[in-house]
Amino acid sequence: MIDVLAIGWKEAALVALVILAVYMGYALFRLSTLNARRAPPEAAPAADPDPPTVVPAAPALRTDDIEGLLDTLLDRRLAPLMQQMETRLDQAESRIDELGRRVETVNQLPPVAPQYSEALSLASRGLSAEDIADQCDMSVGEAELVRTLAKSRGMGGGDEA
Repeated sequence: MIDVLAIGWKEAALVALVILAVYMGYALFRLSTLNARRAPPEAAPAADPDPPTVVPAAPALRTDDIEGLLDTLLDRRLAPLMQQMETRLDQAESRIDELGRRVETVNQLPPVAPQYSEALSLASRGLSAEDIADQCDMSVGEAELVRTLAKSRGMGGGDEA
């Protein structure tokens, strides 16, 4: 039995050469069979009742002409898409600007004391001052103040009292 680990680089190169030669022989055989199928028959064809019509060849296009045509086609196809992309980009930029202005506004507001954050949340949902006072264990005056603060921050706080 042959020890596979004992094979050196010379033997490996020889095996690779044999595999390459077999592959080349197979490829040449396939090419010859393809050429045999494409070869015209040896016998002369019978007289053709309808002579072939001669179609004038189209003028040869230069590379510059082809590039120009491709540019025109691409412009026609891509112009509407580019316009849509620009519109969406403008919309996204305006949304980002608006969000930036909101963040700046929120950052400029004084922070709310932790004991009033739940009351502010309830006020933003539109609860009345009495309901806020009952749920947050505070006076009605404090609840009215929280509602006013929520309203000034644009958080809701509609008049339901």
